[in-house]
Amino acid sequence: MSPDDPFKRPFPDENYVPPNEADLRKQALQKAYQIARSITTEQDTPAATRPKIDRGPLLRALNAGLAVGIALWMFAAPPAWLPQSSDLWRSPEQRAQGLRVVLAMEAARVTAYRDAEGQLPATLAEAGGDARNVRYVVTDPEHFTLSASDGIASLTYESTQPLGGLLSGRAGAR
Repeated sequence: MSPDDPFKRPFPDENYVPPNEADLRKQALQKAYQIARSITTEQDTPAATRPKIDRGPLLRALNAGLAVGIALWMFAAPPAWLPQSSDLWRSPEQRAQGLRVVLAMEAARVTAYRDAEGQLPATLAEAGGDARNVRYVVTDPEHFTLSASDGIASLTYESTQPLGGLLSGRAGAR
C-alpha cells in the first residue's frame, strides 16, 4: 500500500489530523459561489415564473380546419382511388355480369329444390331465393325461366340452356 493513498492506509494513522470544520465550510461555500456565478440568468429563473403557453386549443383548431378542408376537397373533386358508391359508375359489362351471377345462384337453388323434391317450386321464395329482384316463371313441369333487371341492364335465363353458358356470358342468356 502506498502511503499517499488516503483510502488505503490503515486507520488510525498516527499522522492523521482531522480537518478543521471551519475550513471545510469555507471551501464548500467558495465552490457553491463559483457554481452560482456560472449559471446564466435564464437558467436561474425558475420554470414556474415563466409564462406557460397552452397550444392545445390552437392545435385542435388547426386539426379541425385540416379535416374539414380535406373532406371538402374529397367531396368536390374525389380522387380516382376513392371507391364510388353510385350505380352509375359501373359499366354495362359489370352490370350484366352481376345479373348473370344472380340468375345463376337462383337457377342453382331452383334446380337443387327440383332434385330434392322431384318438382319445381311454386315460387322462388319456396326454393330459398330472393323473389324481390328476380322474376321466376314455370314454363312446364320440368322447365322454368328466370329474369332480372337492375334498371339499365336486363337478362333472362331459360332452364333449357346450360348454366355454365350463363356465367361465361357466351350462351344461356338473352
